[in-house]
Amino acid sequence: VEKAAPRPADAFAVVCVWKWSVQVNALFEVFSAAVIFMMVPPAVMTRLGLLVQPIPTGAGESGLRRYAARRVEGIASAYSDLCDIVRRNVEPVNDNDIAKVFDRAADVSCVKCKKKNECWNKNYIDTLDALNSASAVMTERGRLEEGDLPERFKAVCVKLPEFLAAVNGELRAAAYRKQYRSRLEESRAAAWGQYEDFCGILGDISRELGSMNGADPLAERRLVRYLRSQDIEADAAVFRDAGGRLRAVLESGRLRPLVDDPVYLDKLSNVLGVRLCRPKTGGEGKLVLLEAEPLAVSVGIAAMKKKGENVNGDRGTYFKTDSGILCVILSDGMGAGRDAAKESIEAIAILERFLRSGVDPAAAMKILNSVMLLRNGEEWGFATVDLMCIDLFSGEAGFYKYGAAPSYVKTGKNVRRISGESLAAGLMTGEGASPDVVRMRLKAGSLAVIASDGVIADGNDGWLRDMMKGAVDKDTKTLAREVLRRAADEYGNTDDMTVLAVRVDARA
Repeated sequence: VEKAAPRPADAFAVVCVWKWSVQVNALFEVFSAAVIFMMVPPAVMTRLGLLVQPIPTGAGESGLRRYAARRVEGIASAYSDLCDIVRRNVEPVNDNDIAKVFDRAADVSCVKCKKKNECWNKNYIDTLDALNSASAVMTERGRLEEGDLPERFKAVCVKLPEFLAAVNGELRAAAYRKQYRSRLEESRAAAWGQYEDFCGILGDISRELGSMNGADPLAERRLVRYLRSQDIEADAAVFRDAGGRLRAVLESGRLRPLVDDPVYLDKLSNVLGVRLCRPKTGGEGKLVLLEAEPLAVSVGIAAMKKKGENVNGDRGTYFKTDSGILCVILSDGMGAGRDAAKESIEAIAILERFLRSGVDPAAAMKILNSVMLLRNGEEWGFATVDLMCIDLFSGEAGFYKYGAAPSYVKTGKNVRRISGESLAAGLMTGEGASPDVVRMRLKAGSLAVIASDGVIADGNDGWLRDMMKGAVDKDTKTLAREVLRRAADEYGNTDDMTVLAVRVDARA
C-alpha cells in the first residue's frame, strides 16, 4: 500500500464541513491518525492490507480431485492391461485328439507286450488304420468295444482285453479333463469379467472425480451464516456431485433444535436456493440434505406362492439411491419354495449393495452373474433378475434383464412390451454375459408393471394391457393386487407369482 502525500484540497474540505459545534477532539483524532499513517513503514502496511483484503480461493480442491482422478485412472488402466495379458497368454487345449487316447492306452497295455515292435513299428500303418476305423463309433458311444475293431487287429493283438480296458479308461479320463477344463474356463471367464467390470467402475469414479462439479463456497457461507443466526455452530459442506445434484452435510452436537422445527427443510431450501429432502443416511450429530428430485414414484407389490408350497420363491424390492435413482428389482429363483427363495434373496442382496454404492446397473448385473457362476461350483443355482432404474431428475429409465419375464410400460395411451433373450443370472458365460438392456424416457403419468413368469404364462397379454390402459387414477398397490388376481384366474397358481406396479408422478 503506497502512502499518499497530504493535499491542500483535503484540508480545505475539512474546513468547509467544519461546524463549531463539533468538539475539538475530533480534529485532534484526525490529525493523530494522519501522523501515525505517515510514520508506519510501507512493508508493515502491505502485510496489514493482506490481512483485511479478501484472498481469492485457490485451485487446491480441484487440483486434489484431478490428482486423485489420475491415480484411480492409472489403477483402472493397470487392471485392464492385466486382463489383456492374461487373455493373450492362455493356450487352447485340444481335448478331441483321439490319437492321444490310443497312445496313452498303448503306453499302459502294450509297453511290456512281446509283439509291441511288430504292432507299433513294423506294422504301424496297419495298426493306425484299424484304430482309426473304430474311432467314429467309439467316440459316438463313449467307449470302445471288441466288435468295433477289425478282425485283422483282433487276430494280431494278444492283449486285447487289457487294451480295451486301457482305451476306455483313457476315454473316461479325457471326458473328466474336458469337463474340468470347461468349468475352469467358465471360472476364468467370470473372474476376467469381474476384473473388466472393476476397471469400468474405477473409470467411472475417475471421471466423477475429474468433473467440474465440486464445492459451492457461496452456498456454504450462506448456510453457516443462517446456522449462526440460529445459535448453531456446525461444520458445513455444500457441494455438487458428478450429476450436478446439490448436497449439504452438517455436523454438530447442536442440531436437535434445527430438526425439531417442522419447517426446517423449507427454511434451509430458501437459504440454499433449491428444494431439499433428507435421505435416511446420516446419524447422531450429522445431517445430510440432498436436492429434491422433480419426479416422485409410487410402487405397489403383490405376491402369491405356488399351490402346495409354504414359501414364495420370488422376491421383489425397491429403493432410492443417494444419486436420485429409483431401483426396482424382481428375482425368481430356480424352481419353487425355499430353495428358490434362497437364490432370489441372495441375488437381490448382491445387486442392491452394488447399486446403492453407485455402480452402473449393467455392470452390477454382470458382477451378479459372475458371482453366481463362481459360487455355485457343483450345484447349479441360478435366478432370473429383472431390474428397472429411473433417474428421478431426468426421467431416463433403463430395464435390465437376465432371463426375466416381459415388463410393460404405459406412456400416454400406448403400452409397450419389454422382453429379453438372455438366460438367467448364473448361466451366462463369456462375451455374451451382459444382460438385456432397454432404455427409454418416462414422464409424469407413466406406468410400469414388472412381473415374474407365472403371471403371463402363455404370452397372451391383452388382458394386462387393457388393465394398464384403464388404470388412470388407480393406486399402484390396488393395481398390483388386481393384476395378480386376474393372473390367478387365467392360469391358476401353478407357479410363484409376483407383481410390481410402478407409477411416475411430478413431485407435489
